[in-house]
Amino acid sequence: MNYKTIVLIGFFTIGSGLYNIKSVNAYDSSVKPSVTTDYTLIDSQPSSFKISQIVTEASSPLYVNWKLEYSIDGILYESILRMEGYSGTMRTKYFNALINQTDVIDQTMELKSSSQGLILLGSNPVDANTKIPDPTYIPDNFLFQIRPNGSFVVITCDRNSRCSDVDLAVVR
Repeated sequence: MNYKTIVLIGFFTIGSGLYNIKSVNAYDSSVKPSVTTDYTLIDSQPSSFKISQIVTEASSPLYVNWKLEYSIDGILYESILRMEGYSGTMRTKYFNALINQTDVIDQTMELKSSSQGLILLGSNPVDANTKIPDPTYIPDNFLFQIRPNGSFVVITCDRNSRCSDVDLAVVR
């Protein structure tokens, strides 16, 4: 497992559990900031790395319709993401090996922010046809970054630490 993957796994693991962190009111010295520190210890080599990642509310809303494509364990996932501010929905179509057919899942997406970029955290996956919660589908998480050279990077890691690069296209 490379360093980038280890950092992202720790990042998403911590991020998926920190929904209620409020941003620090740093401009007013009379207000004492609440400090939340969460660490994930990752032993990938003889030396250990401590990764501290705080996930906060996003400061700017996101209004987009995107098509996302990514692959986990050789299975291609095709998703349509619709963000309307700080929350949205995503519909994902993929081949479900458990039922040996194409499956369609809807999930709620929530926009967060971190020092590494914007994060979309998925939750409440339901079968798009029956509207019944799907206990076998692991919600998706995405990290969006604009690098210093202007390139756009999107990565997904689910809560089982399965990661993939993501292809993104605007839906008109």
